[in-house]
Amino acid sequence: MTKKHKIMKTVKAAVLWLFSVLVFIPLIIILLNSFKTQGESVSMRLSLPTEWVFSNYSQVMEQVDIFGAFMNSLVVSVSTVIIATVGGALCSYVLSRRKTRLHRGLYLFFLVGLVAPLNMVPAILVLQKFGLMDTRIGLILLYSALVTPFTIFLYYGFIGTVPREIDEAAIIDGCGCNSLFWRVVFPLLKPVTVTVVILNFMNAWNDFITPFYVMNTSTKMPMTTMVYSFFGQFQRSWNLVCVIMVMIITPIIIVYAFGQKYIIAGMTAGAVKG
Repeated sequence: MTKKHKIMKTVKAAVLWLFSVLVFIPLIIILLNSFKTQGESVSMRLSLPTEWVFSNYSQVMEQVDIFGAFMNSLVVSVSTVIIATVGGALCSYVLSRRKTRLHRGLYLFFLVGLVAPLNMVPAILVLQKFGLMDTRIGLILLYSALVTPFTIFLYYGFIGTVPREIDEAAIIDGCGCNSLFWRVVFPLLKPVTVTVVILNFMNAWNDFITPFYVMNTSTKMPMTTMVYSFFGQFQRSWNLVCVIMVMIITPIIIVYAFGQKYIIAGMTAGAVKG
């Protein structure tokens, strides 16, 4: 490697580190302000607290049902991930292995969901018709429908890279349809499965608009919607608002930190074919 290449590599690394710092600055501001007093947090500055107020967290837990909102978000997110992952994997396997005009048309139909925006009015009318309005089940089904097109898109491309000879060998050995998929094919889809799980979990956990329209009962609201109602009550207490923001962000950061290498691998492999 020449001296010029070393200098260029160092400059690129420095620029990337600079962009990384810029991305983390808002998160650091929120974290620091969660330990400040009410008056000091109003300015929202990137500075250490003059007085570390750890009681902000206990105060929020006393005033808001954090555990209930956390469980609502967890149940909705995990259920969405399970439904979308299982349904998307099975559907993608059939669409990928059967190269007929009908199955190709169905795949293109699902791809429309990647670009078509959600119209809340018909969605709300459907939920009301089936008695699913203001219910966790209704929110779970709505989220599952929203993330299924992207799930199928990733699985379809990845399954296309799995040789058909593996299917044929498993069938010769006596595998049925269920055994063929769950015992032979699905274990090979680990990278894209982890990618799907993490991305779908993040989408369901972070979403604000959908539960804002669908959920009305405070005890059923996820954490993102609860932040809005909490801010309405304590709009001058930015330190307390930052506390609840930290509680929402922390699970996402942990999940992404452990699965980032699988996300890159799954996204790359899913774009090979399809």
